Amino acid sequence: MKRVTRQSTKFGALDLAADIGREFNLPLNRIGEVFSFDEATKLGIEDMRLLIGRRAEKMFEYMVASLGQADLIAPEDTAAPLYDGADVQAPDYFVALKTGERYFVEVKHARTENFNQPVTFSKNYLARLKRYAYLKGQSLTIAVYWQSLGQWTINKVEDFETPKGTINLRFPEALQRNIAGAFGDRLIGVVPPLVCRIHAKPEYPNSISEDGIANFIINGISFYSEGKEIICDLERQVAFYLIFHSTWEEHAPVAKMDGDRVDFIEFFAKPLDRNEAQEFEIIGSTAGMVSRHFEWLTTADARIVRLTPQLKPSEMAPAFDDSYRGEILRMWLLQIQPNYGPLIHKVGRDLE
Repeated sequence: MKRVTRQSTKFGALDLAADIGREFNLPLNRIGEVFSFDEATKLGIEDMRLLIGRRAEKMFEYMVASLGQADLIAPEDTAAPLYDGADVQAPDYFVALKTGERYFVEVKHARTENFNQPVTFSKNYLARLKRYAYLKGQSLTIAVYWQSLGQWTINKVEDFETPKGTINLRFPEALQRNIAGAFGDRLIGVVPPLVCRIHAKPEYPNSISEDGIANFIINGISFYSEGKEIICDLERQVAFYLIFHSTWEEHAPVAKMDGDRVDFIEFFAKPLDRNEAQEFEIIGSTAGMVSRHFEWLTTADARIVRLTPQLKPSEMAPAFDDSYRGEILRMWLLQIQPNYGPLIHKVGRDLE
């Protein structure tokens, strides 16, 4: 997807000054008397709840763009609309899908590791969002990034609104009626383990120090699935993406020696448990993998340092889509449909 060019340093600064001037009843040339951009940015960075929430909103935009099922993703809450009557509140995004479906999306971030702790919407908050969506004639949805699970859910408001006009959205319920598949999210199944080998150049000195540090020059990288080397360039790209963005257990690298020399370093990913009754295991979801990549690119020393990465969404997209057919690296792509049966209101245990 392409982004509309906007000169933020020119028009963004002027628009910000106009908003601040209206708030403090000051002309444009006196904004500096009450507002410091550096100080406001510092305060925003220190407000972790604000910082995490804003990054989640940007993550949603990148995630949907990367999955390739949207024609338009537009921030909806960046302006202050004029309205008459009952209060309104613009949701975070408007999304037009290639299927013709149109949605307003309010984005939330859930840090809880408790399956049963809900994401809540008060009556007034939900009413403002619903009226805005009604006036503009589109459906309202809620997108939640469940950080401890690395998973997105997207739900229609009408599926969860209580008779009191509130919402208490728990992960099991959100997952049951999740419509993220329409946005391009897929569960990914492959045959474990996936293996990556980093080979040492044989003609150069290499060794392992007393501290266990391997010193060598890289000669090449190879990938393996079902015990066979992956040769196709596309499948190699897919293997790399899956290994380093999966939900499977990451095992410590193992050095394979040729005498006292390093032959190669091996990384591999495999699930904690193996279901022998089926060929494949779920390695993660496309939305979750894009989001983990996004988090990695916007974090340094366990701190958020950017709201968006320097990469374009297309550069973060998985190297595969629903048409993928691998010769060596076989893959099962599953689109989960919402289940409108009785809701699972509670699960038996929390995450450990």
